[in-house]
Parts: sequence; C-alpha cells; structure tokens
Amino acid sequence: MRLLEARLVLKSPAVVVQRRLERGFVKPADYVPGSMLRGAILTALYRAGKLSAADLKREGEKPSLLASPAYPVVKGSKSVPATPFMFYCRRCRTVVDRTREAAEKLAQGEEPKPPSLYEYEGELKPIHGSLVTREGHELRRVWVETFRSTSVAIGKDRGSAMRGMLFDYEAIAEGTEFWAWVLAPDWLQPGSLEVAVGRGASRGFGWAELKLEPAPTPRIARLESAPQPSRTVLVAMSPLTPLKRLEWGGCSVSLARVYGRVYRLQAGWEYGRGFRPFVDVARRGSLVVASEVSGSPELLRVGLPVKAGDFWLTGFNALSPLDEYLKILGG
Repeated sequence: MRLLEARLVLKSPAVVVQRRLERGFVKPADYVPGSMLRGAILTALYRAGKLSAADLKREGEKPSLLASPAYPVVKGSKSVPATPFMFYCRRCRTVVDRTREAAEKLAQGEEPKPPSLYEYEGELKPIHGSLVTREGHELRRVWVETFRSTSVAIGKDRGSAMRGMLFDYEAIAEGTEFWAWVLAPDWLQPGSLEVAVGRGASRGFGWAELKLEPAPTPRIARLESAPQPSRTVLVAMSPLTPLKRLEWGGCSVSLARVYGRVYRLQAGWEYGRGFRPFVDVARRGSLVVASEVSGSPELLRVGLPVKAGDFWLTGFNALSPLDEYLKILGG
C-alpha cells in the first residue's frame, strides 16, 4: 500500500450537492466526499480495463483503495475544515484561532474555554466545520465558486419542451481545484487519470483530471505538555463516527474524547446496491483525544472504514495529527 496526494481539477462543472429537490439538485457541497472520490477512481480504472467487475465486487466487500475528502485549493493554498475553536470576527473580518491552546487543555483532561467575548466586543461567530485557508499571515473562510442552471426536458416524440419538466442544477464551477489523500494498492501508480465526480456525467458534468503523486510519510506526534504521554490530539478531516475504538487493516485508534458537534448524515449511495444507511457522525474539524494510536499512520489520513449493516462506509474517520493540520494551514 502507498499513500498518494491527489489533486483534482474540474474540466467541467460538477453537480456535487447537499440537497435534492423535486425539481433538481441544489446547494452545492464545498468538497468532494471521500467515498465519491474513491468511486470515481475505481470507475475510471474499470473503464480503462485495469479492473474487472470481480475486482469492483471485491472492493465493495473489502475495500483496498481508500480516499479522504477532497477540499478546495485556493490561490495555491490548501483549505481544511475549521475546528470548534475557530471563530469568525465580524469586526476584523478574519478567523480567530485558539485550536492549539484548546488542544493542550483537552490533552490535560481540562475543559477548554472560547475566546473572551469582551475582548472581541461580542463579534465572534463559531465556524466549526466551515473551510478555512491561510492568506498571508491571516486565516480566511473560503467557499467554492458555483453557478446555477435551469433546463427543461425535451420530448422525443415532438422534439419540444415537456410541460412540468423544468429542472434546476447548482454546480461547482469548472476549473476548481481540490486536494486529498489516497491510499492505494501498489498496482496504482502515480500519474494522471480522467475521472467523473458527481451527477450528470453522461451530460458532460463532473469530468476532471486527477493527478496522483507520492505523499510524504506521515508521523504521529504527541503534545509534550500532556501529563499522559500516550494521549494524542487529532483533527477529524472528515465526518467521524464517534465510536470508542476504530480498527481497520492493522491500524487502531482508541477515542478518549471527541470535541465537536454531532449530526445525522446519509452515508451516500453505492452502485448496484442503492442508498447506504443514515449514521450519527461528529462534524468535520472536530478535535479527537486518542488514548492509543497504533498501526499504519497512512490509514489515518484516508479514514478507517466502518461497517453499517451490509455496507462498508468509506470516506469517514480521516484523522490528521494536530501538528500536521496546523502545518497544512501554514501555522
């Protein structure tokens, strides 16, 4: 297995949405889910004749290729999900970051406190889970560029518009770049692939160029200030299933505490099998205090799969050590 860094550049608008309405797909997502990126790679390899139908079936039963969520690259800088200790200051229009101080408190078993509202005159707004990046010396919130299109179905018999068949699409703009981690078997070599992400590929939506390059070997660092040296602080780079212990492929993480909001998420769709179940997850950007981390650190970057019913859920539980997270932000 090898850890690769992926760069995904959209060659056409991508319909990757958070909501489906009766008249179409709206509210574009600001990222590409890990399960979607994984499926796009497997589909591209299948179409290229490098994987068989039997290989795809085995991937469904026991995944070997895994991917983290893909987040936007803005002006050459990677974006990441904000932690619960990042706040947007309406007055100064920047992001106030207290993540490291809070992580040290959590590692010591203490309760962290948010910045003083008096210091910022009550102008702070929590942005847990929103995307942030560094511009110069300051952190900024980021969004993906989108556009909205309205179309109508054409009847085959008359070649004219069909009444009551008006559809809306909101899509991520062409040219948007994303970054992610991919853990792949040795047969997947670094290089370029043409992939399709999101809906409407048959109508030209979602075609993209994916470049895979070797990623540096990750390390797991511990906070020196922690009284218990076994405690490690990690940042959830994807939705996190708040289980006491995560295990997969010889890698395991024991969760002592998860600090972040929990919500209910529909876990996606799988070709030939339909919709995956709803699961309760902690929001991306949550802080995780781990009492034990063992095994391959590469697996942490792409997330440890979990079983829900008859489905393996991928694209969840991607974890990054705090120092690595701050390094991505240039801090």
